Amino acid sequence: MEEPLGLSTLAVHAAWAQTPANPPATMPFYPSAAWAFRDLDEVDAVYEGRVKGAVYARNGTPNRWALERLLAGLHGGEAALATASGMAALAALFLAHLRPGGRVVASRDLYGTTWGLLGDLARFGVEAVGVDATDLEAVAAHLRPGSLLLVETLSNPRLRVADLPALAALARERGALLVVDNTFATPYHARPLAQGADLVVESLTKFLSGHHLVLLGGLVGRKDLVEGPLGVAVRAGLVPDPWACWLGAEGAKTLAVRLERASATALRLARFLETHPKVRAVHYPGLPSHPDHATARRVLARGFGAMLAFELPPEREAVNRFLRALRHIRLVLSLGGTETTLSHPATSSHRSLPPSEREALGLHPGFLRLSVGLEDPEDLLEDLEEALKAV
Repeated sequence: MEEPLGLSTLAVHAAWAQTPANPPATMPFYPSAAWAFRDLDEVDAVYEGRVKGAVYARNGTPNRWALERLLAGLHGGEAALATASGMAALAALFLAHLRPGGRVVASRDLYGTTWGLLGDLARFGVEAVGVDATDLEAVAAHLRPGSLLLVETLSNPRLRVADLPALAALARERGALLVVDNTFATPYHARPLAQGADLVVESLTKFLSGHHLVLLGGLVGRKDLVEGPLGVAVRAGLVPDPWACWLGAEGAKTLAVRLERASATALRLARFLETHPKVRAVHYPGLPSHPDHATARRVLARGFGAMLAFELPPEREAVNRFLRALRHIRLVLSLGGTETTLSHPATSSHRSLPPSEREALGLHPGFLRLSVGLEDPEDLLEDLEEALKAV
């Protein structure tokens, strides 16, 4: 008979339970940062890929693998990489695919922090060229073999729509890779790989997880294009923790029902704001007045998205009066949650840009970005109507 174990040993080792033969109703959560092996032969088998096993949380966990499988499935991609944020996905992509002397041809309308990251890369000899991504001749003039062409399906925050099939054809012709940030559209409204893109980036923090609970990003594409960023992400620790992956996968389950509701409401709000005398302009691709409406009808599916932007008089105090008068819509410097929120790009997402660049993009003090959530549309319309009286 075995000797009874000591109290301390029992406290450390006795809490194991047999894995049930039948599966759980939801994906299990695996919080362990490290994994055990029976012997060195098993270590070799796992490292060499002969058996599927986990080594260390940075190398991969069941929750991360599940999220990556989900991302690949949603986008119809061969492989996917889950990262600690959308910016981590871009960082891994840039570090893997760019060399000194490399060039990124990027839409001027990109998220401000993406431009900040491209600025960081300039110290290592990477050139970033800003173009109007809706001007195909301008894009073509700057592309060369080995370039990355970086656009957003729906630009942040001006909601310009990239003609993905045309840009993909142009990139192939010039020997470049088309990288598409699909955060505003999500795979519900657009699947850029099916329209010719080489790689797709998502900030899962936003609509894909959908509840303001996690910080996550993802990269999807051909296996050979994802392998390099995967190695960088593992070495640099750009990967997400298991709990974030679990929450992200759970949140994505309601993607379709959330976006169906939110995009329908966004169209109603855009139509209301477009006719309001206090509103100078509305930016929403579902409106016939939008310069890219025809492109949006080709590139987007199932509606035009849950994001819109509108312009009040370019006066800080007028905006403050409007914000303070709102009852349900809050100023939140993110997007994609179940709640309808506003953001002010000039003081948040594009704060780091020089004033002249913000002015060139039209991001004056009265420019506001609206992320539409799941509230009753009538309540949101009433909230906006009452608050606009204060402008």
